[in-house]
Formats: sequence, structure tokens, C-alpha cells
Amino acid sequence: MPLAGTLQRISGFGTLTIYKMAASPFWYVRYYEDGKIIRRSLKVADKKEAIAAAKKVFVDIKHHKMNQLPFTKASGFEVCARGLHRENEARVQRGELSKQKLQLDAARLEADLMPHFGKYEIADISYAHISDYLNKLSTPKRPLSINTLKIHLSHIKTILRYAQRVGVLNALPAFPTLKTVDTPRPWFNSAEYTKLHRTCDANIGKVFKKAGTKGEQRRNIAITQELYDLILFMTNSFIRPTDIKVLQHKHVAVIRGDQTYLRLTHPPTKSHGSPVVTMPEAVEIYDRLLERQRKEGFGKPDDYLFQPEHRENRDYALRTITRQFDQLLTIANLKKTASGESRTLYSLRHTCIMFRLTKGDNVALLTLARSARTSTEMIDRFYAKHLHAEMNVQQLQSMRDGAKGRKARKSPDNAEKRETSAKKAKKGV
Repeated sequence: MPLAGTLQRISGFGTLTIYKMAASPFWYVRYYEDGKIIRRSLKVADKKEAIAAAKKVFVDIKHHKMNQLPFTKASGFEVCARGLHRENEARVQRGELSKQKLQLDAARLEADLMPHFGKYEIADISYAHISDYLNKLSTPKRPLSINTLKIHLSHIKTILRYAQRVGVLNALPAFPTLKTVDTPRPWFNSAEYTKLHRTCDANIGKVFKKAGTKGEQRRNIAITQELYDLILFMTNSFIRPTDIKVLQHKHVAVIRGDQTYLRLTHPPTKSHGSPVVTMPEAVEIYDRLLERQRKEGFGKPDDYLFQPEHRENRDYALRTITRQFDQLLTIANLKKTASGESRTLYSLRHTCIMFRLTKGDNVALLTLARSARTSTEMIDRFYAKHLHAEMNVQQLQSMRDGAKGRKARKSPDNAEKRETSAKKAKKGV
């Protein structure tokens, strides 16, 4: 509370007022701006110096307002962004959010969002500020895709929604609209897939030197039996590359009966946790993999299906597999498609789904989506993008039994009419 008799309004500067408090030898200043009270210590004990310092504070406040800068060091945006991050850390602990997403969000916040929005109060962020951010974000030196920009927009919106939940923001501002451009990953057709796994089989045990951009050797990459098994397993099980990091033997149930398959119940991925039902070939591949791992001292319920030796660092395990696969693509000359698209480990999942769409007998799209832990919309937008009518011309031209009968009965009737017309024509009718 101000000391009685120390309150003094500075003439000509609106509500600018200096005062002293009992707990400090220094003078303080306060000012009302846009319904807010701004208070600062002037760090001086002399009254004349305090008046001069208060006038500088007034000029500083007006400068911040004109340039839409925050009046406090920690802006509302920063406070809310940090608060959201702490909330998401708790969600990671509960298993509601992946650790990888948390890390990516944190990196994006520090590298891009904070440098641009950190100077704004949360309520001051408008459509113009967000649009300006997008315009400055993508440069010729850093050409970001539309989908990457949409991720940035989503992150901003999530922070503002958090601010809304905690009562800092009344309503969200309008957001720029970005045209959605789907970029489905390339796949392997039957001939390419055969070439891929045969090339892998022929090169098991061989070591290749990986050179850097300047020609220096960076690492040796060995093609392993495990890679061969992984290629066959992924193209018969619908799993994503990220599933490799979490898939353990305790998540695998072997079903042998009228239908033979594996039931995979690993932790949810991309908000989907339904059991994955594999093709029957996956059972044979898994049996072979399990037999080999048991000889190597692995294969226990808590061991991982792939790269079990890297139990403590599953990110490294996935990178190791990815490097092998990239090397194999180079050897097999399958790194690029005919149209120049780059294939990755994810192309095996795409291939698995495309094989069901092109080789399956009227596979229900919803059933396929459930087993692949995705939605029918995502299959249509990203996986079936390469599917064209000629691939399923037999299904396209198929007829129900009843329709076939009607067609068969219709033909003689037409022939009969043609014959009658011909007779009438001969008679001159």
C-alpha cells in the first residue's frame, strides 16, 4: 500500500502517479492503460529523479502500446505457452500424449513461435499477427510445405485454446485458411516389392560404407536378416515404422484356426488403439523371428520384436533399421519412384494397404481401416491416392447373380426382336 502523503500525480501525464511504500526506500510509479494497472519500481530514492524516471516509464508504455508490445517482461503468450507445455508433460506421464510430440512442440515453440509471438499479450494476437507469422516463416532458404505450416497453425490454436480454458482469453481470433495438399507416400508395386526383398535376401551379411556429403566415410551399414524379416512383416501387418519402437512379444498373439493371423495389441498410435489383424504370412515370419531371437537370448515377453538389443534407446533402434532400409533402397535402385518421389520405411505400410486394395476380394474399407489403425478418410486421402479404376477392373465390371440372369434373359429377347424386324423387312412391312 502507498504511504500516506507520498502519492503524487505527474501533471500532464494522465494517470501517471508516483508513490512510496513502507517496505522499500525507492519510489514506485503506476499508470492506468486500457483497463490495466501498470506498476514498476523506479529504483531511485530521490523524488526529483523519481519524477524524471516516471516520465520515461510513461513514454515506454506508449511506445509498447503503439507497437503492440507487451507491458510486462513475460507476455501472456509466453505464460500460456509454458503452461500448456507443463500440462502436456503431465499428459505424457499418463500416456495420453507421445513423448516425441512433446519434444517436437517444444522445439517449434523455442525456434519459431516464441521469437514471433513472445512479445504479444495473448488477447492482442489477431488474424493479422498470425498471417504475418506464416508469411515470415516460410522463406526461400526454408521452404516449408503447406502441411508443415498447418502444424504451426494448429500449435498456435492449441495455445490460444489453453488460454481460453484458463480464462485469459474470451474468444479465439480468426485463423488464415491454408489449402490442404495431401502428399501420399509412394509404395512398391508387385514387381518392385519382389525386387526389394530379393535384393535384401541376396545382400544379407554384406557391409556398405556410407559416405558423407564431402566424400568422407561416416559409418558402416550392414544388411541383416532382421531387415529382411522386417520388410516381410511390415507388408503383411499394416504397422507404422513408429510401431517398431514399441512392439514387444507380449503384444503378439498367434491365432491358428479357421483363419491364421497375428493379433497385435501394442500401445495406441496416432490416437488409434484397435487390435491389428495381420495377413497369414505374418505368422510364419514371426515364428522364424522368434526362433532366431531365442537362440540369441531374446524373445521374452518384454523384449522387442526388432532391435531388442537396444532396449534402452528405442529411437536409436528405429534409426538403425531406417539406415539399413535406406541403404537397401540405394542398392536396389528403388529410392525414387518414376515420378521422382522418395521412398522411405513408411512405404512398406503403404504397400501393405495398397496390396489389400488391389489384391483383396472386396475388402471392406472400414475393416481395413480398423486393422491399419487409421480411418477410411485417411485411406482414401493418403493410401488409395494411387489407386485407379483399372487396378480393380474385375470388381468394377462384376455383376450380382440376379443381374447376370436378367442380362442373360434380355439377350435372346433382343435377338428375337432383331429376327422379327429382319423378316418384316424382307416382306416389305
